[in-house]
Amino acid sequence: MPSASAWKSAIVCGSCLACLSAGFVQAQSRSAQTGSKSATTDSKGSRTSTKSRATGDRKRPTTLIVMELVTGDEGPGIRAQRWTQLLEKLDLTLTIRRATPKDKLGVTEKKTGEELRQVYLVGRLDPSGRLLFGERTFTENDADKLSRWLDELREFGSQGTPAGRPAWGLTKQQFEEIHAALAKPLASDPLDGELTAALKLFELPADLPIRLTESAAARLKERDETKVSQSLKGISQGTALAAMLSEHGLGFFPRRLPNGSIQLTVDVLGKLPDPWQVGWPLEQAGPAVAPRLFSFTPIDLEEIELDAVLDAAVDFIGMPILVDRGALAAKEIDLSQIKVSHPPKRTTWGLALRTLLAQAKTKFELLCDESGHPFLWVTPISAPRRPQNN
Repeated sequence: MPSASAWKSAIVCGSCLACLSAGFVQAQSRSAQTGSKSATTDSKGSRTSTKSRATGDRKRPTTLIVMELVTGDEGPGIRAQRWTQLLEKLDLTLTIRRATPKDKLGVTEKKTGEELRQVYLVGRLDPSGRLLFGERTFTENDADKLSRWLDELREFGSQGTPAGRPAWGLTKQQFEEIHAALAKPLASDPLDGELTAALKLFELPADLPIRLTESAAARLKERDETKVSQSLKGISQGTALAAMLSEHGLGFFPRRLPNGSIQLTVDVLGKLPDPWQVGWPLEQAGPAVAPRLFSFTPIDLEEIELDAVLDAAVDFIGMPILVDRGALAAKEIDLSQIKVSHPPKRTTWGLALRTLLAQAKTKFELLCDESGHPFLWVTPISAPRRPQNN
């Protein structure tokens, strides 16, 4: 399991408001373009409630936006009237009232079946006329910015768009559930199987499917060879999937869809700004995780193919060695065509492998998979090294 530093929350948290005073002023707005009715507060203080009409589609539920703005002792005033005029164009249900002790700024949602979703926004209208929603702040000059945010909420719900967010825009719970599913060891070794057939070997929850984009499918169709060329036996499903795809210039990431569901989207690596990585940084020192890699032993090698050396080293170090074959191919490095030597010497396999791999302009990193099991990841020597947690 990665450390807390490997995951960053994308939730905007709210804070409680103090109890101010009784009474409220309510205004409800709607977009003139949708034909819904404006709501007003009569002289007796009674409220009329109407819901804005949103246009749904087959890809996401119909989303209704309900906004409550709370004020302090100063009451709504002229600022509230100005915001009402702005917000009535944005197709939402608006209430402006004085705060209560139970109010929490932020965004939540409630689903009714698969077709209707209500997103609730609670914000503060401060004396200067700003709207505060947790970490988000809007002034009267930010009408376009606010409108874009509301459009995100209509499309993706209370979490907003996942684009550009840490941890792919997932909540901590969502990430942990996906990580747990990908931590399960791959049941069958896909070695020498076709990639598309190998994808069927992954045992994932029904609500976490693997989906190829059109670009990914086209790339596989264009390639002469789409077989899995290395053993992934015993590797967790997340690391195995990332390694298997990378050989063919592909990667994956957990994509949160507008309807709230999540799929593992496979795309061309060049189009993925943040693909799921092959392995995770260690949370303990290397010798504690992989003691046999750091144990001294006699090593004497002369003119042996490097891939054969790596195959033999697996038994000595007691852990898998995975090769970034896609990156090596891009550098025109073929480990089966490179012979390496090591003078007779008592040393560790860690030191020996660094020397041997350097002869092929490659290196290794000691990582762990989603289940916490260590492995070596062989990459071109020019590849950036990931920071370690230890």
